[in-house]
Amino acid sequence: MLDGLIPDLTFPALKYGRLEIPLDLRALLYKSGAKINSRKVFGMIAAGQLGQPLHERLPLVMKIHEELTAKIVGGESKYSIITYLKCLKNFFTWAEDCVQGLSLELVEDTYRHWCDFLVNRQRLKQIKNVTAYHLGLIVSRILDLVLERTQPLIVSTRLRRKRRAVRAVGIAADKQNLADSFAFGHICLDVIKSLSFDAIFGPLPIKIQLRDGKTLEHWSKSRDPINVIALQPDYKAKSYAEKVRQDRANREADRTLRTRHPVANLRVVTELLVFIAQTGMNLAQAFSLLRDEFSYKSTIDGYEVRSYKARRKGEVLFEFYSEYKTLFQDYLVWRDKVFGDSSDRLFPLFRIHGALESTPPDFMEFKKKICIPSGVPFIGPQQLRKTRINWLLRQSLNPDLTAEQAQHTKATLLRDYEKPSLQVALVEIIQFWQENDPLLAGSPMPGPTMGVCDGVPTPFSDLPPEATKPDCSNPVGCLFCEHYRDIDSADYVWATASMLYFNTIILQHYRPMLKGKADTACHIELAIEVLTKKLKWYSDSNLHRKAWVEEANEKLAEGEFHAHWHYLIKSAEGI
Repeated sequence: MLDGLIPDLTFPALKYGRLEIPLDLRALLYKSGAKINSRKVFGMIAAGQLGQPLHERLPLVMKIHEELTAKIVGGESKYSIITYLKCLKNFFTWAEDCVQGLSLELVEDTYRHWCDFLVNRQRLKQIKNVTAYHLGLIVSRILDLVLERTQPLIVSTRLRRKRRAVRAVGIAADKQNLADSFAFGHICLDVIKSLSFDAIFGPLPIKIQLRDGKTLEHWSKSRDPINVIALQPDYKAKSYAEKVRQDRANREADRTLRTRHPVANLRVVTELLVFIAQTGMNLAQAFSLLRDEFSYKSTIDGYEVRSYKARRKGEVLFEFYSEYKTLFQDYLVWRDKVFGDSSDRLFPLFRIHGALESTPPDFMEFKKKICIPSGVPFIGPQQLRKTRINWLLRQSLNPDLTAEQAQHTKATLLRDYEKPSLQVALVEIIQFWQENDPLLAGSPMPGPTMGVCDGVPTPFSDLPPEATKPDCSNPVGCLFCEHYRDIDSADYVWATASMLYFNTIILQHYRPMLKGKADTACHIELAIEVLTKKLKWYSDSNLHRKAWVEEANEKLAEGEFHAHWHYLIKSAEGI
């Protein structure tokens, strides 16, 4: 009998909830043990339903247990250990089904065959590349330690991670993402405002008023009477109906956390999401914070929050923007009033299913009760953190500063968090060419006419309706702006003559529009008229300026155009 020789394969260093099944690797020693639910497998082992443990697996499983224990001692989280165990069970299950060896000597070859199986499933579109690679990588990390390999085992397989190129987000998509973020932020604030202490422990249903006029009802584990069959007028079992009414009345009268915890928890997770969006902390860090006496030190745009220590400064716990301080302090008052001293956590949750207090929420209740009925996309903690980091990066244009605030290395920030933006790219390209193009460097003009501007675009008071409206992007529009000023130079006269020549070519190729459409030829004719008047003024003012105009006309006759108009004119002549 090998049972007496099996060492303890549990993990005493891990903490578990009241109803949580402790992790135990003994299931891997029995045939079919890896595929059976943890709540059943150990009872089946004790009853002898899985037979005797397979002695050839024991050295491998003991080494796996040893390495996982070392990871726990090194600070690995329980959820990472659970992930390792799930992937190992997947690997063991496949090996049993395909009659592959699971001894310490054969596990390397078995792993490679399993990776070939994952590659085949990926090619058949049964799983995605990221799923296959993730499974192979997790098991490889454990087996590399078990087998004391210097090179990752996954490298010797055909599993490869397909990295998707990071593409710039278009203007419309970028605006949509920000719009979704703002809408999500608004609905979080609406939930916080609606779920006051009096509202939570008041009569049912609890109403959540949204700023768009919608009202969401929360029955706190009760059901809407409309959906209760026993409460319908045509229900015949009157005695049972009366019992249902009495039970509902008793439940509503019990205005404690025992009956109102779903709504209280909803407020807590909403506050947690807003806190993450403001501080940039990840979910595990934020949820592990303890309720303490906080002291606030103002900074340029917000506050540093420390744990209050008499006669000495405490460690900085987090930072947030100044506008959030009032909201955070209101939450602390609400939290102390609702939960009191029942928990030492900053974001406590009332749990009834025995989950460990340190287990972060999954936000399913928020999605189901708030996001789906309101039609607002849910934005999780990781995406909130990404949005904040990208906003900081765009505002500061300083990756080093942003990485420091986000508690990342610069490489991690640019690889995993930065989201390219088309708008930012356009600005950077324009700035680059303004600094490096000798034709543009130091040029004072808002447009290719090489004039100067001393204000925002303002049209003439008597501007004809068919004239081009000033917008600082169209050089023709500059001609009809009150702030536009000509330059007294030969180069400017040459640019003006080139612009006149270009508009003349455009007018020659003009085709009349369909009946009922605006006649765009009027725009061109007005521009030609203004440019002709400018050149005439230069020619009539004095002999020096007249020579500029004559020289510009000679250059045009020889096909020599100003640099700002050269390519446009060549393109127009080729039509």
